[in-house]
Amino acid sequence: MADYNGKSRVNNLKTLRPRKHQQIDFFIADEVDIVTFRDELASMEHPFFALKGGDTRVREYKNKNVTVTVRPAVEIGIATIFDKDVWIYTISKLQEAINNNHPISRTVCFTPYDYFITTNREIGGRTYKELEKALDRLRGTSITTNIYHSQDKQESRGFGLIDSWRMVEEKKGKLDIGMVEVTLPNWLYQAVTNTKVLQISPDYFRIRKAIDRRLYEISRKHCGKQHEWVISLELLHLKTGSTAASKAEFKRSIKNLVKTNELPDYEIAYEAEKDYVIFTNRNQDSEAAQKSKLWEGGKKAIYGLKKKYGF
Repeated sequence: MADYNGKSRVNNLKTLRPRKHQQIDFFIADEVDIVTFRDELASMEHPFFALKGGDTRVREYKNKNVTVTVRPAVEIGIATIFDKDVWIYTISKLQEAINNNHPISRTVCFTPYDYFITTNREIGGRTYKELEKALDRLRGTSITTNIYHSQDKQESRGFGLIDSWRMVEEKKGKLDIGMVEVTLPNWLYQAVTNTKVLQISPDYFRIRKAIDRRLYEISRKHCGKQHEWVISLELLHLKTGSTAASKAEFKRSIKNLVKTNELPDYEIAYEAEKDYVIFTNRNQDSEAAQKSKLWEGGKKAIYGLKKKYGF
């Protein structure tokens, strides 16, 4: 008679095999520290987000063969460039988890405190309310575009900026400790897992004006690691998605930014005669200067050896 008391025999009688791959329903973002910040490529190039709060109009953007239609939720308006910080925060956490082989999912859980600290926000009751409104706008905004296509097929897609959100509040003594759950749409989750994201400066969250944030995104996407990138003022105005500012007002914004020249990673200049805006990579210039300094130091060292040993 077979011995059913043995451990191996019991294991053989189990109906289900052991679970080989861990499946999780959510990803705890606070458990992963962000080393570098990431942004999604398509939203950097095309204006998915409004530059001003309360914009309830349907916005249409056309550039060559690309079309983007942005529809707001009734009453609350289109998600703004500042609301996008939730995106950047979750994308950056997910990318960091992938880099360190942590399991992830489309539902990202985080404490408001960690989000506020990471994105350079004040901490207070008003900021909690602002986060809730931002999540509402992200949930309510929908995009229709043809930017996602292959070489042999073009298609239009409609999608939301996030699928859903939930905020769980909990009181412990005098402290309000809560968790936020954000479920990202599948297309955005796929963009992260397929590395369709780009590293951005941590100083992005310090940029005060919406238009300056948008200009940084555009320059980071198009100038990248090049020494220089040139674009006409008219096309740059179009790419920002600015609907409130006229070309003259936009030109004034550019000239003001040229005066301060505090945009992270890139210097900006305006060529009035040709009506061009020029972005120059600060990091590349500093790298070139560093290489030049090392080269000069090397030449001096070689000269010293020659003088000392007579060769």
